[in-house]
Amino acid sequence: MKLSLHSLIPRISTSMLRPFAAGCLVAVTSLGWTGWAAAAACSSTNYDLDGQSEVDALGATGCDSVSGYLYINNSTDITNLDGLANLTSVGGRLFISTNAALTNLDGLANITSVGGYLWIDYNNALTNLDGLADLTSVGDDLRISSNYALTNLDRLASLTSVGTNLYIGGNAALTNVDGLANITSVGDGLIIESNSALTNLDGLANITRFGGYLRISSNYALTNLDGLAN
Repeated sequence: MKLSLHSLIPRISTSMLRPFAAGCLVAVTSLGWTGWAAAAACSSTNYDLDGQSEVDALGATGCDSVSGYLYINNSTDITNLDGLANLTSVGGRLFISTNAALTNLDGLANITSVGGYLWIDYNNALTNLDGLADLTSVGDDLRISSNYALTNLDRLASLTSVGTNLYIGGNAALTNVDGLANITSVGDGLIIESNSALTNLDGLANITRFGGYLRISSNYALTNLDGLAN
């Protein structure tokens, strides 16, 4: 049997192209899906969330960074921040304040940096800061105050620097500051006050300098300042 070159080429080309074309279609489809699902900066510069539905709605967008401020405050129904699990950074201020039902910050587990202030205060049901385990830097003030059920700061161990003031105050159940053990410098003031159960400052042992003032007051269970030996 004799085949001409002209009849052979179309047969070979067609048989080779069909699986190749199908593979290309799968690849393009996969790339398109990946691009659609990839996280990106949040569409608004600033966010002020005062309800669980608003927290969940921001999380549903899948964005991973807030360029301005993120306020989570003045809420009686925010119980968790799980919807914010994609967030890795906040460029400006992060305020978590006056949330009566918030028990943990686990939804912030992927945040590594806060460019401005980080204030965590008046969250009466908050027992720990485990959700901030990956946080390495705070550009301005770190203020942890008046969280009456907060017992420890242990999961702040990745934090190495605070740009301006470090303020720990009014946390009635806090017994130690061991979670701050990797902070080596504070840009301005260091204030530890009105933590009635605080027994030692050993967690501050690696701080070798601070740029401004030092105030330690009204910590009635504190028996020594050995943690400031450096």
